Amino acid sequence: MSSKIPVAISFTGLANFLGILGVIGSLIFVGLELRQTQRIAQAGQQQERTSNFFNLLGSTSQSGVDWQSVVMETNSNYGDKFSNEDILRRNIFHAHLFTYENDYFQYSQRLMPTEVWDAKLKALSFFYNQCDMRELWSARAQFFPEGFLNEISTLTDVCSE
Repeated sequence: MSSKIPVAISFTGLANFLGILGVIGSLIFVGLELRQTQRIAQAGQQQERTSNFFNLLGSTSQSGVDWQSVVMETNSNYGDKFSNEDILRRNIFHAHLFTYENDYFQYSQRLMPTEVWDAKLKALSFFYNQCDMRELWSARAQFFPEGFLNEISTLTDVCSE
């Protein structure tokens, strides 16, 4: 007695099976491509918002106005309490915060390699540790995504020492 089980596979049945596997594989591929396209579109929208903030920061800097005073503070003199150099520095600092927030979004959507994000974190640490600008961090932190705040919390804080 033979222990082999006779298996009869027709060429048509095998072709149909392989065809179904091909369709399933194609659908999975298309789904992954759609998800990546959506991530890229969202990253483009985030980049556009960042660009708009840059334009706003540039116009307030050219006008000698502190962006934070205009946008985030009520009953303010819009920078009368700061020198032109301080206003420019504060506005540039906010520009960096917008840039790093945008970079975090790109990273969180897997559109930026980890080694690039790690390098960005080193640069972010430099800005985070400009202690005279910590009030800007505090004012903006409420608007940062939780994941970005978690990344910031990993940075060495020389200002609280």
